[in-house]
Amino acid sequence: MSLIEYHNLKYKVSEKINWITERRRLLYICKPFLPDGCENDDIQDVLSLLIKLEEEDKLGIDSLNVLKDLLERMGKWNLLHIVEKFENKRKEYKRLLEQCGRVLDECSQLERLISVCKGKISRDRQENITDVWTLFTELEKQNNLGIERLEILKAMAVEMEKPDMLEQVEEFEKKTKQEEDAERKQNELEEAKRR
Repeated sequence: MSLIEYHNLKYKVSEKINWITERRRLLYICKPFLPDGCENDDIQDVLSLLIKLEEEDKLGIDSLNVLKDLLERMGKWNLLHIVEKFENKRKEYKRLLEQCGRVLDECSQLERLISVCKGKISRDRQENITDVWTLFTELEKQNNLGIERLEILKAMAVEMEKPDMLEQVEEFEKKTKQEEDAERKQNELEEAKRR
């Protein structure tokens, strides 16, 4: 999942929790994770609470346990389901990256891989790339690699002549598309029932 999807997830959660009625409870539950005295000054709503948890390294795109615990304690089961779904998709994506990274790392041709990414990473950022993993990280930061942006992985597989990796990425794309289509249809059905 991309950073945009992660930020959208935080926004969704923040919109579905009533700050006025839940403020005291949220601040009390999160108190162990927040710096002393910040609750009155820095935290004005649910979204700013989530941002503060991020600043304290208690919440992140690959670190959702505090958010899940919070939603569970509050009985926000629909939101918990959305977060768990996001987390599962993210884990599948990270597994794919791990597998592709191992295959590409074995090639020992980092410069060649970087050249495949020409135009996707600025020249000054290329100097910071020391291995396949930092290459992936930089591509993600530039929004050129993500669960719905796998073209660069396919290009790397073709360039490095790794047909098995290419097939694996294409399978992942196909599965993701099928899941999204099924979810979209389910949402459309639910929306039609409400009318």
